Amino acid sequence: MVIHKVDQGWGDVWTLKQFETNILQRMLRHIYQDQSRTVLINSVWYSKQTHSETMSWLANNEWDQILVVAMLDAAIPQLDWYKEFNRPVTGVGYYPGAAQLDFWALFVDQFLHTPTQDVLLSADPINTAFMCLNRKPHWHRVKLYSQLEARGLVNHGLVSMGGSDSAVRTLTESVTVDNQMLAPNSTDFGITNDIVSLGDTGNWCRSFLNVITETTWDINQSGFVSEKIYKPIVGCRPFLVYDPDGATQWLRDRGFETYTQDFSDISDLDLTNPDNLPAFLEVLCAQPGAYWQKKFIDLQSKIMYNKQHFTDYVRDQRLIIEKGIPCPT
Repeated sequence: MVIHKVDQGWGDVWTLKQFETNILQRMLRHIYQDQSRTVLINSVWYSKQTHSETMSWLANNEWDQILVVAMLDAAIPQLDWYKEFNRPVTGVGYYPGAAQLDFWALFVDQFLHTPTQDVLLSADPINTAFMCLNRKPHWHRVKLYSQLEARGLVNHGLVSMGGSDSAVRTLTESVTVDNQMLAPNSTDFGITNDIVSLGDTGNWCRSFLNVITETTWDINQSGFVSEKIYKPIVGCRPFLVYDPDGATQWLRDRGFETYTQDFSDISDLDLTNPDNLPAFLEVLCAQPGAYWQKKFIDLQSKIMYNKQHFTDYVRDQRLIIEKGIPCPT
């Protein structure tokens, strides 16, 4: 049974937190019913003070094992932080191991609203080279935005950038899908935190390439992705990821196909190298609209493979939930 919880994150008033809670209840059903003395630590907003208080509790109480959960965000506590107690510590969610689970893939499958497939696969509306949406001003997003701005590319693509107080750049069309109270602080940084849609349908359908700036800079190192990486997969768009290796290892390890090799007809740049992305986008923007439309059609078999594989991938995540975490021996 779970005898102690450490959770400094969002309350259950939020739909997103409720979704996490529901998944955990299913994954941990064996542990909730057994006689083990389990400590459950949630990674969200796990501060130095939280860690100090947790270590003090662990040192002064009887318990058998720790489960550390990272689902809503990238993991903060590392499993070896608790090794001095010489007891089992298991990571759940975005930790490697048997309980590794892609929460945001499940979220996208459950909540994301998309236009119909015939709308998404039509090349006729495409008149813009790329889309690159950024809300929280993480350093890597600011760096890429500055590089795009220096090359004059923010005016040739659909680009947004949040700021600490107000947005640096927004798109004029508003989002029409209700955010369903999915997360707190949904309008911070001057941009709506629209995690349940592709944004304005007209903007999505007229852009050719989706440029993803994930929450963390190095996906392979953090093991974490958000809904951002799945939006172009579900929303039927080719995409590149601004990441140390273009997220190619992470994507291929999970069976997804990447697009870093698909533009040799216009550029010999290595698109797994993030430093080459601004220069490539400059080349892409210089192409006529007919090129973007034709390339979109040429890539549709890959686009549809990724969309179908996403369904299979989500099925695999659900199997992990149903298998659950066994009771400690």
